[in-house]
Amino acid sequence: MLTFKKLINKPKKLKQFSSLSLDQFILLAEKLLPLWKESEKHRLARPTRKRDVGAGRRYKLTTIEDKLLLILMHYRFYTTSDLLGLVFNIDASNVSRLVTKIRPLLEQAADPQLKGYLQVASKNRKKISTWREFVDQYPDLAEVITDATEQQVRRPKGKRKQKRQYSGKKKRHTIKTQLTVSPVGKILDVSKSYPGKVHDKKMIDTEKTVDKIPKESKHFLDKGYDGLPNDHPDHDIRIPYKRRRNKPELSRGEKQANTIRSKHRIIGENVIAKLKKYQILVQVYRSNLDNYNQTFRNISAITNFRLATANRLPAK
Repeated sequence: MLTFKKLINKPKKLKQFSSLSLDQFILLAEKLLPLWKESEKHRLARPTRKRDVGAGRRYKLTTIEDKLLLILMHYRFYTTSDLLGLVFNIDASNVSRLVTKIRPLLEQAADPQLKGYLQVASKNRKKISTWREFVDQYPDLAEVITDATEQQVRRPKGKRKQKRQYSGKKKRHTIKTQLTVSPVGKILDVSKSYPGKVHDKKMIDTEKTVDKIPKESKHFLDKGYDGLPNDHPDHDIRIPYKRRRNKPELSRGEKQANTIRSKHRIIGENVIAKLKKYQILVQVYRSNLDNYNQTFRNISAITNFRLATANRLPAK
């Protein structure tokens, strides 16, 4: 049976299994514990519960560290519940229940600012008189990069769902999510998840992402967002120059500008690559699509947590 105690003296194995160092893991468990206790208190005292508070079977995974290790390994390797159950010596159904209970808590524990960060900054921008003062308070918003990623899902049942979920770009059924990140790789915003048929431009318009970002921020995007600068002429939106029918060749200055802009946009690609170290965002997504966005947000929050604590905690 695998437990956190068995990995305390094997920090390399712990990082391989959970993607966190020993100190990062302990800190995240400490942040998760009060959220777990509050959630359990609410669950056990709910009016529809037939048993008394405190009645019922106890968890076989007694510590919050073991519960955290289970869901992180679920994200990291995306194995079946049966295999994880064998590893932790619990029933597969208990694995699913624990994942379901911890899933809504993990984002709040890892990065509570992820939800609503851009909205709060946008409101405060109106209160701060100068752009320099705003950047001093919100340095992550001096420049931002927005990009979208998509992941293959199982073929839906029904022609309508199949058509809606089908991505013409990937030639398969997918689900898409949009990210906005800072130049240091911090994830500032995660959109809702959309069927593969939805275009990137449609996503950013639906999410009103541009409106959340200050007008003075340099906003880098790829060619998939062509036309966005015309929709928001008051924002500093920078997308690559494209060859047009009436202008088949780019000028030297435009080519140089594209090279510079691609160096900014690569940061967004690097962040997406970090997210896809978790196999649950790489393999064909087998779970309920209703839980996909929260899973994506959890991994984004964990990625921010790793970035925020990388230089603050001693390396192990």
